[in-house]
Amino acid sequence: MQNVTAALTVAAEEAHVVNELIAPAWVFGVGPFALMMLMLAAITSLRSVAKRHPAPTTDVDVHGAAGRSGQRSGH
Repeated sequence: MQNVTAALTVAAEEAHVVNELIAPAWVFGVGPFALMMLMLAAITSLRSVAKRHPAPTTDVDVHGAAGRSGQRSGH
């Protein structure tokens, strides 16, 4: 029992190792939250871009269904 008591006494007398953080603790919570909010704002602002501008109207067949001579279909 004396060995256990001696080991506990030595362990209690040793200095505790403290690893300092590179920033205050609150930065590790607020920083990622702010970053996520900025990404959410960017995604939300780009959400309706496809609906905002109508597709261009053209009478040219853009899929290449014209004849082999390169003329437009319907002529």
